[in-house]
Amino acid sequence: MNEPSTDHDITRLLDAWRSGDAQAREALVQRVYANVRAIAAQSLRQMPGATLSATDLAHEALLRLLGSELDWADRRHFFHVAAQATRQVLVDAARKRLTEKRGGDVERVQLDQAAGVSTSDSDAQLLQVDEALRDLAATDVRRARVIELVYFGGLSRLEVAAALDVSEGTVDRDLRLARAWLRTALEA
Repeated sequence: MNEPSTDHDITRLLDAWRSGDAQAREALVQRVYANVRAIAAQSLRQMPGATLSATDLAHEALLRLLGSELDWADRRHFFHVAAQATRQVLVDAARKRLTEKRGGDVERVQLDQAAGVSTSDSDAQLLQVDEALRDLAATDVRRARVIELVYFGGLSRLEVAAALDVSEGTVDRDLRLARAWLRTALEA
């Protein structure tokens, strides 16, 4: 992610923006754009078949972040919410593609007429993962956050440990248990 001095700058810019400084908002966007784009690129590597580019995903996530009324506590909180926004953009795009695949107002065709047309299951899988993560968060918020920060946020185990204020061993354990829980939930 960033150097400690940059981390302090981001927290300072968040505070200034919260106080109404419009220039701080622009400086914040310039400062965090590369990180948000890296988060987007990492998320896309985890989602083969996603049709968005890392740039498009980063822009949409930033628009959602900057348009929200959240009160950012600090840099860690900002990037945690960036991971959530990235996940939501991917989920919304998958829902839209699945709706388009179902045709909306398009004339229906018999199955035998559509033989040979192949559709990707990645959108449906992403929606299943999203639902399973919501279920996991209902019983274990930290493990759900670990998955979200690693797969949708692109953070390393060390960065996740720092963001959640736990040890790397706890992150490894949570990641292992959350993956097993998700695998079971997705197979059910």
